[in-house]
Amino acid sequence: MIRLIIVVPFLLALVVFSASNQDPQDMWMLTYSWKCSLGVLALSVGALSFLLGAFCLWVVEFRQGRRARKAEQQVRDLDAQLAQVRAMLANRAPPVVPAPDAQPVTPQPSPAESEEHTNV
Repeated sequence: MIRLIIVVPFLLALVVFSASNQDPQDMWMLTYSWKCSLGVLALSVGALSFLLGAFCLWVVEFRQGRRARKAEQQVRDLDAQLAQVRAMLANRAPPVVPAPDAQPVTPQPSPAESEEHTNV
């Protein structure tokens, strides 16, 4: 939306400039010369700039797309490795956990220890 607010007035000004400058002028670049109106020249420069900007954007999007495809492939590879590890862990025998006794085992004091404490 913001791009339209910027681009539309610029394009309107370019079209008004082109419509008001229809007289052919002598143009030259180094040793090459031609006759062209300033309006056509302005529209040509605008179209060339647009195409150059679109090409630059396409190159950047191509690079980003390539990086995104590479990252997605890496995620798929890691998901496959994770599935293999989970399958390997599921096939392992569960660890043996000793069953808890009904009565908790408390250490019984030996008769020698109980006599030492009572004599004090």
